[in-house]
Amino acid sequence: MARALKPHAPKAADFPATSRLRAGLLIAPDSEHLVSLFSGALAEHGIDGHFCLRKSGASYTPLVGDCPELIGRAEDCEHIDTDESFMPGTRVLLAKPSRRLSAEHETRIRGYAELFAARALALQELADDVNTECGLSLRERFVLGRRLAGLAPVDIAIEAKISVATVSAAIDSAIRKMGVQTLPEAISVAARRGWLAVTSLQNCSSSSEKLTYKAIQNG
Repeated sequence: MARALKPHAPKAADFPATSRLRAGLLIAPDSEHLVSLFSGALAEHGIDGHFCLRKSGASYTPLVGDCPELIGRAEDCEHIDTDESFMPGTRVLLAKPSRRLSAEHETRIRGYAELFAARALALQELADDVNTECGLSLRERFVLGRRLAGLAPVDIAIEAKISVATVSAAIDSAIRKMGVQTLPEAISVAARRGWLAVTSLQNCSSSSEKLTYKAIQNG
């Protein structure tokens, strides 16, 4: 008797690009993977290029994307600005679509662009971090100290001019490095070892600036 064939297990490439984007956007491990996911989804809507910029006052710092030439072609692209109430300001430039999009698709693309910008910021800020001799990074020490002081992640993000996603990533990384299970345990261990001296960060939000800190007394 012939053996029944097992059903084919779907692979990531078997799904539409927009489905792959939704599944992987917030967990993309690096900028190259993130750009690939976003590019594929945009291509399904007839958009063949994008680039993300970080806003700093009236100026912009290039972040990541597959079409940097859009920066000098404002008349040939669409601008999507993120809400600065929830994350540092960004602007996503999109090449004009090759076909007319419905209002639903335009809204969906805007949502994808805002999530793309949030993840791009988090990846850039993580790359900008500086390791210290104790085994924790500068940002991890800072975030633990500010959490001990009672600040919520969103308040820490505003104070340090980084994204909330970066604050959360710093907490998760510190817990993992210290071999503990919870944030209170991580803070307790770091406090006993004198790793919470960093209470103020400056210039920690852009790879174009050197990450520095002030080590001052706790509290």
